[in-house]
Amino acid sequence: MKRKPRRSQAGFNLLEVLIATLVLSLGLLGLAGLQVGSLKATQNASLKQGATLVLYDLLERMRSNRQTVLAGDYVQTTHCAASPPAACSTTCSPAEQASHDLYQALCLNNSQRLPVGQLVITCPTGGDCGLGLHFLLTWEERLEQRGIQASPASSTTGQATAEKEQDAISLEMDAVI
Repeated sequence: MKRKPRRSQAGFNLLEVLIATLVLSLGLLGLAGLQVGSLKATQNASLKQGATLVLYDLLERMRSNRQTVLAGDYVQTTHCAASPPAACSTTCSPAEQASHDLYQALCLNNSQRLPVGQLVITCPTGGDCGLGLHFLLTWEERLEQRGIQASPASSTTGQATAEKEQDAISLEMDAVI
């Protein structure tokens, strides 16, 4: 009995290997995407923890200076882009102490934790700060796409730029001092 050579299946094993490689590479790309999402969630959790520490540090400073809180000197907007207040020594007014405390808590202690941080403190109950304060702490999350992409403005010049997105994240809290 003679067997016929099978020429119709020539190269079939190579095709199977190529398809298996394609499926494996798609799976690995999916895992890489999950890793990036996990790192982003970890960074956001770290930023929220830093924001909570900023607010608790500020609350401790405010509790040690209660009369200034009741006078409303802490009711203001603070951001790190502004110039720092003058260094407070023993001869500092309550308003200067409040500005110094706000800047210290937000900008100096945690400058690396909250990018573009801004803190807004208000007295929500008719201007009486003795009944409570409302804190709104916002910062920007940086999402950088490392790939080089052409922007609409640079498409005419032929140059490519890195695209950046920024999302604002906020933490709100009410407290009675």
